[in-house]
Amino acid sequence: MKKLLLFWLLLLGYGASAQQNPQYSQYIFNGLVINPAYAGSKGIVNINGIYRTQWVGLEGAPTTQTLSLDAAVAREKIGLGLHVMNDQIGAQGQKSFYFSTAFRVRLGESARLALGLAGGASEYYIDGTQLHPTDPGFDSAIPTSYERSMLPDAKAGVFFNTERFYLGLSASNLVGFKNDFVATPTRHYFITTGYVFDLSDMIKFKPSVLLKDDLKSTANLDLNSFFLIGDRIWLGGGYRMGVKYLSKPNPENQDLSMRNAWMGMTEIYFTPKIKIGYSHDITLTSLKSYATHEVSIGFYFFKKEEARTLTVRYF
Repeated sequence: MKKLLLFWLLLLGYGASAQQNPQYSQYIFNGLVINPAYAGSKGIVNINGIYRTQWVGLEGAPTTQTLSLDAAVAREKIGLGLHVMNDQIGAQGQKSFYFSTAFRVRLGESARLALGLAGGASEYYIDGTQLHPTDPGFDSAIPTSYERSMLPDAKAGVFFNTERFYLGLSASNLVGFKNDFVATPTRHYFITTGYVFDLSDMIKFKPSVLLKDDLKSTANLDLNSFFLIGDRIWLGGGYRMGVKYLSKPNPENQDLSMRNAWMGMTEIYFTPKIKIGYSHDITLTSLKSYATHEVSIGFYFFKKEEARTLTVRYF
């Protein structure tokens, strides 16, 4: 049964390679992975790594590793960022890198608006040596060796934030191309927003929303809520669901397209410069018996007199 699921996943990924962007839960703590305008928003040097393993126990299930770095320069008027990613499902995958630049404008004492662009490239690959189809009829359609193709990519975004509120709009896969090996990636759009409320001197509450859509099929909506305890511990989670609006075609597989899941998350600041996060996703689809784990680690670098703890702690 596992081999059949692996083969089905491979056909889905290979037949529509790069159609979907990698899935993250902890983008909440690292906005650069979905919006290049986020670069430099903390006003410090920020390094963050994420390791995600999805549907643990299912042969050929997706795994994703990402590393990002961003900083503010020129008196925080410019943000610079670097994002590298490796996403694999079975024998096929994608390796990408992006350089980001954000131009930041002060609109008030704490309000800033940033326009960001990211450029890079992605290597799409499939290792045919890992495939062992049982039906000889598939031999001509499935590669038997390692094949890869390097293609350009770009992203763009807008990010507005105060000390308590943020709103972002971004788009990925902006470069269209024709390639025999890789299907043109579907352009994705992201809308994010959130606000931080004071519940007491020790506890703050942060609800947030992410809408991810390709304007062609079912969109993904994340509804999240977190408590910040003592400026040290984020504790909360979210619910991810598929939503349909406007006039969109019915997906071929309703169960997978809706992607409903619960997410439990925490992020702990061991020091003002070191944080570790963990999330546990439980899908409500037919793959509910397979759990998803995501671990992150982050480092901040700043001078004490320049540290802005509100920005660092909130988003």
